[in-house]
Amino acid sequence: MRTRLLITPFALLALLGVARAGHAQDVGGPNEQIQPGDYLRLSGGIVSPVSAKGSLRDWKSGAGFAVAWESWPGSASGVGRAGFAITAAYNLLPLDEARFISEFTPSSGGTTTSATASRAGILEVTTNVKIRIPTPLVVPMVNIGLGLIDWHPGTIHYQSTTGSGTARQQHRTGLEFSIGAGIDRTIVDRFALFGEAAYVFGYTSYGGGFTSPGGVCTAGGCDVLRNTTIVTARAGLRTRIGR
Repeated sequence: MRTRLLITPFALLALLGVARAGHAQDVGGPNEQIQPGDYLRLSGGIVSPVSAKGSLRDWKSGAGFAVAWESWPGSASGVGRAGFAITAAYNLLPLDEARFISEFTPSSGGTTTSATASRAGILEVTTNVKIRIPTPLVVPMVNIGLGLIDWHPGTIHYQSTTGSGTARQQHRTGLEFSIGAGIDRTIVDRFALFGEAAYVFGYTSYGGGFTSPGGVCTAGGCDVLRNTTIVTARAGLRTRIGR
């Protein structure tokens, strides 16, 4: 399913590129889906760890939200093919209790029997280059981002055969690179609907796994030298701001 989140937008890009060959349209004309100027995007969707290593494996797919400002420059023919954006996103991942129980051994010994936790948070702040492909009815885009990612796992409360305790995984911050694709469709005046998906690689490999209360991980579960890799899929509303 995670793979399909990325494959679908790229497949649509290819199909729409072929359809473009059979239609003539002036870039920046009155029916253009995007006009020069500034836009605001609000979106929500799902985020899922992919090829997760270390402590990231202890968290499941969750909800994600994003807000973005973007700007498209004018050109001699109307609007440029590339735009610029600044995006802030926040994602919430619930604990994968079954996986945590199977991999965590309390420092007091015994076997972990149950666990609960507040959701882990992933904050992303990125600058993006958007490359659009002009088509008559929708606007496919390729989106490349670079910025900051902040991984903040929730505190885990566990029960074991020797008692109860808490475990806190390490908070990590690093650089992020993302690449993805999306499709926009104007619905009325300055408003449009859009969907997008992206693969995110966060360079957070200086993390150190569980830092309290001194528990150890079985089966190589600690996350020394691990990065944060996720897939996001969101849909939302785009609106033109200003004139």
